[in-house]
Amino acid sequence: MVYVWIALGALVLVFLFFSFYAFRLGTGRRDRTELFRYSSVAPSARIPFRDRVEKGVNWFEDQYRETLEITSDDGLKLKAELLPCENPKGVIVAMHGFRSWPSREFALIAKLLYEQGYTVLYPYQRAHRLSQGDYITFGAKEQYDCQQWAQVLSLRYPELPLFLYGQSMGASTVLLAGALPLPRQTRGLIADCGYTNPAGIIRHALRTAYKVPPYPLLWCMDLWARLLGHYSFYEVNTLAALDKTSLPCLFIHGTADDLVPYEMGRANAERCHTEKDFLTVKDAGHCASWYVGEADYRSHLLAFLQRYGS
Repeated sequence: MVYVWIALGALVLVFLFFSFYAFRLGTGRRDRTELFRYSSVAPSARIPFRDRVEKGVNWFEDQYRETLEITSDDGLKLKAELLPCENPKGVIVAMHGFRSWPSREFALIAKLLYEQGYTVLYPYQRAHRLSQGDYITFGAKEQYDCQQWAQVLSLRYPELPLFLYGQSMGASTVLLAGALPLPRQTRGLIADCGYTNPAGIIRHALRTAYKVPPYPLLWCMDLWARLLGHYSFYEVNTLAALDKTSLPCLFIHGTADDLVPYEMGRANAERCHTEKDFLTVKDAGHCASWYVGEADYRSHLLAFLQRYGS
């Protein structure tokens, strides 16, 4: 009987170690994201468009950018790059996605917004590149970082309309931030392929990308998130946030997104009770809607900015 208990204890320890490894692998800081230059998380989504991505990245990096810094509510030094244009007609906070960065995430869109007269602030999310942080929290803490960046931008441009724009995890971040107190000139939220909640997207990834049963692994990973990251995968939900927001929303999602299921984007759009637009891009993978359906993406994005920014 003693040996049975020893064996069970050993199995528990092995599983706890495995869950810790999975938590660190999935949420811990990793600065070698240059290996995946052409995509957000799944390289296959943007590899067919690598020349266009490269062109956009090069354009972004050639522009003058001012580096700004804030201290987060939990004491992290977070940085952002401000890409100003002359005589802007509006300002935007653009939040990148999971293990990405601004010039890659918004490659060609950054050029469009600049040419259309929008000054854009591109934060580096916590635990990404220039910003401090050991753990990605899937929007749980990033929403407050986004709120703070919006306040910074509003103080610099107090009379200009302000929008929050995000892709992937950045999209979920801005939807969550939409339920928080924001500057008075905030006019709308733009969410490109955002998920509904951290637990749901991690469960999906475990099933589809890693081919492992999500339970009880997800519960143990959440335990590590609580102990080490001081947040929970079950802490936030964009659907609940959308119940509270009064801002117009533009939702964008590709039907071939195998990382953040299209159904999550549709659920966000259907839950939204304010004025909204939902652009479905057929056959677009994760964060690839611009590249697959550029004309529709451009027209919906600019129409939204014009309608609520004028």
